[in-house]
Amino acid sequence: MSDIRKEKGDILEILNVTNYYEDSGPQIFKKRTKKKVLNNVTLRIHTDEFFGLVGESGCGKSTLGNAVLGLLPFEGTIKVGGIRYSRSRRKEFTRRVQAVFQDPMSSLDPRKTIGFTMREPLRAHHIGTKEEQEQAVARMLELVGLDASYASRYPGELSGGQRQRVCIGAALMLSPDLIIADEAVSALDVSVGAQILNLFREIDRKADFAMLFISHNLNVVYYLCDRIAVMYRGTIVEQGTADEIYYHSRHPYTKLLLSAIPDFGARIEDDGTKSLSEIEKQHEAVEVRREDVAGACCFYHRCPHASSRCLQAPPLIDISSDRQEEHLCACVLSQNEED
Repeated sequence: MSDIRKEKGDILEILNVTNYYEDSGPQIFKKRTKKKVLNNVTLRIHTDEFFGLVGESGCGKSTLGNAVLGLLPFEGTIKVGGIRYSRSRRKEFTRRVQAVFQDPMSSLDPRKTIGFTMREPLRAHHIGTKEEQEQAVARMLELVGLDASYASRYPGELSGGQRQRVCIGAALMLSPDLIIADEAVSALDVSVGAQILNLFREIDRKADFAMLFISHNLNVVYYLCDRIAVMYRGTIVEQGTADEIYYHSRHPYTKLLLSAIPDFGARIEDDGTKSLSEIEKQHEAVEVRREDVAGACCFYHRCPHASSRCLQAPPLIDISSDRQEEHLCACVLSQNEED
């Protein structure tokens, strides 16, 4: 990963992080097996940056987010503000890294008022008196677009969008350096989800934090984020600015994600000849007959362009011509084009 340039002011550094899940099936007559979920993931998020992580379900996006939050074990290094994560520093990391999850009800106690829930982080870290905490809650409710009177309400009295606003406010109570937003709008109606995305943008102008925004929806990620990383089978296959990934993607898997966007595949062409919808048809035909090969590119079994050169997994390197804005890609085709 020496090709990845380190930027000053990185708030999050993920270096060669790997994670395994143990087989949870019946183990009476067989030995437990491990499945690699994250494969030497390395990425950096700059201070005040909104960074998108996109990929299909099961690719390891949420696993990476949970590893950053300290909820899952991992191999490798995770640093926030230059400080390496360890169990002894978990409380410090909790203050610096907060999360907004897909289902707001999973984060809210239906028996507690909104005010009680939002004050809880301040109480846990012994910040302020009760009166100061209540004032902080009122200010935060206003910031997320809710009236201060919501502090006395219960989660069951709120709509899904209002509950998600409360979760965002609760995550911001400790003024964290980093927010992990894991599918934060996917469970909401389209109009409500758009309001939450706009809320993130509004808060970004008033608060000082970075965000790792995890989603399977490339359209949503493009709308909100400054840079995007594309993950497949626990491996980062492409990374760059939002415009580079959306309009100048180079990895076949990224192009397949784009082809799933209505009316987008018909506009963007591959090498000036084939539309992404045609590539997707090729991919579906190839996927049926190609098997996984150990040590090969993670996308080898599905890629319509796979060849013998792909039997060795390519590294993630910078293929951009503009040295100011890196565009990383792990594909022998795109890398050869740059040679």
